[in-house]
Amino acid sequence: MNMQQMLAKASQMQRRVDKKKAEFELKEFDFSAQQNLLRGKINGKCEITELIIDDQLLKDENKDILIDTLTVTLNEQIKSILKEKEKMINAITDGVDVSAFL
Repeated sequence: MNMQQMLAKASQMQRRVDKKKAEFELKEFDFSAQQNLLRGKINGKCEITELIIDDQLLKDENKDILIDTLTVTLNEQIKSILKEKEKMINAITDGVDVSAFL
């Protein structure tokens, strides 16, 4: 394969990655904790788009539980989203590390 073909293939791969990334960013991922007393959605850009907190968790005596639950739940969901994004990109690039371009 000559240099021009390699550049063309890399360019094509980059377009596919860009398209899939744009689609991925629009996906929404549901999360919940504490028997659905805390739930919501995070998009593929790791932005919280919906957050529902049951009144039971909003009581003063539950403040620490709420903070801990939010922190753990959101961090776990973000890690899961980032892993899914990495798998999607690896499927396009056949495992070639293109992280410098993302």
